[in-house]
Amino acid sequence: MRAGLIAAVLAALLLAGGAILLLRQGDDQPAATTARAAGLTLDTRTVTAGAVQVRIEPRRLDADGAVFRVTLDTHSVDLGTDLARAARLEVGGTRWAGPSWQGGRAGGHHREGELRFQPAGPVRGTARLTIDGLPGPVVARWELQGGRP
Repeated sequence: MRAGLIAAVLAALLLAGGAILLLRQGDDQPAATTARAAGLTLDTRTVTAGAVQVRIEPRRLDADGAVFRVTLDTHSVDLGTDLARAARLEVGGTRWAGPSWQGGRAGGHHREGELRFQPAGPVRGTARLTIDGLPGPVVARWELQGGRP
């Protein structure tokens, strides 16, 4: 009986913890800490673009380039956008080149993968990732002020 009670209490704690995590993540708000750029911590951004939920998780933003994990979810729109062509990254006002997409193919209602960019300047100022071609605007920003080049 004691083992059953312990198992029930542990299950309840796990469920409560999961519920708290879900409630803490809202649209257009930073979520879990995910990456570092020039000594600064970057947070996940979630943007609602019409009927599409776009989650952008910075994996790397440094002198060697940038990598963002991108997840797109919808129930009503076909996700046929060429994400490499639709994405732009500016860091400190300088546009970074060579966007590439490694992940799910165009189409369907769920896609995920990585957007990658080649470096084009120092990692300081404001980083701004824009994705066109969806039902609404997708713009995610991170302040890098104080970072080293």
